[in-house]
Amino acid sequence: MTSLLRSVGIMAYRLTPEHRARLGTFAGGVLRLLSASRRRITLENLRRAFPDNPPKWLEATARASYRNLGTTLVELLTFPHITPSEARAMIDMRGTEQIEEEVQKGRGVILVSGHFGNWELLAFAFPLYTNIPTSVIVAPQSNKYAEQYLHWYRSRTGNRMIPMDRAARAIVERLRNAEAIALLADQAATADRDVFVPFFGTLAATYEAPATLTLKLNAPMFTAFAVRGDDGRYAVEFRRIPHEDLSPDKDGITELTRRHVAALEDAIRKRPDLWAWQHRRWKHKREE
Repeated sequence: MTSLLRSVGIMAYRLTPEHRARLGTFAGGVLRLLSASRRRITLENLRRAFPDNPPKWLEATARASYRNLGTTLVELLTFPHITPSEARAMIDMRGTEQIEEEVQKGRGVILVSGHFGNWELLAFAFPLYTNIPTSVIVAPQSNKYAEQYLHWYRSRTGNRMIPMDRAARAIVERLRNAEAIALLADQAATADRDVFVPFFGTLAATYEAPATLTLKLNAPMFTAFAVRGDDGRYAVEFRRIPHEDLSPDKDGITELTRRHVAALEDAIRKRPDLWAWQHRRWKHKREE
C-alpha cells in the first residue's frame, strides 16, 4: 500500500499544475463510480441543503464535489515531495497574526475547519506561516502501514498528530502549554453525547468538544477554509469566533457550536462544490 501511495505521489508531483488538475478530475470520477450509495447520499444531501435548486445544478455540484475530493487526494500524495516554498506557493494564508498574538499571551488556540477545499493542505501549510506548535486531531486508519505513511508526511512541516481515540488528555495539555489544536468538526457526531445545531436549516448532531475546550479553557477559537481559485491556488482567512459572552455550560457550548457551524455553512454556500457531501451529515435525529 505504501509503495503504491509513494509511486502515485511521485508521478503527481512531477506533473504540471494543469495535468495534476486533470489527474484530480480523473481520480474524482473514479471515486464517484466506486459507490452508488455514496452518489445517492451526495445528491440527497444537496437536495436537503438547496431544495430550490434545479436537478441539473444538483448533479453538476455533486460531480464537482467529487472532483474536489480527487484533487485533494492527488495533492495530498505530493506532500512527501514538495518543498516548503512550493507548499507556500499553493496557498495564501491571512489572519495568522491574530493567532500568534493569542499564543504570545500564553493562551492555546482551537483551529476548526471542515472537509472543504483542500483541508489537508491547510493543516500542512499552517506551520510554514507561523511558529506555533500545532497538533492535528486525526482519525485512525484501518491499515496501520498506510496510517504510518500518512502520519509521516502530514508531519513533514512540523505538525504533530493526535489519534482521535486518544486525544482528550493530550489536547488539554497542549492547550495549557499555549499551543494550537487543529481539527475538523463537520461530520455527524453522537446523538446522545454531543449537541444538535442547525446546519442548512436542519438540526445536525455536532461534536461539542471544540466549544467545550474553548469555553472551559478560555482557548480562543478560529475557523479557516481553503478556497481553491481558478488557478488552482488556495486562499485562506482565519476568523475568530467570539465566545466571551458565553458561559461554559450546555447552553454556552451549544451556542458556540452553532456559531462555528454557521461559519462553515457560510463558506459552503459560497462554494458548494468544495465541500464533501458524501457523508451522512444528518443521519441522527434529536429525540424530543
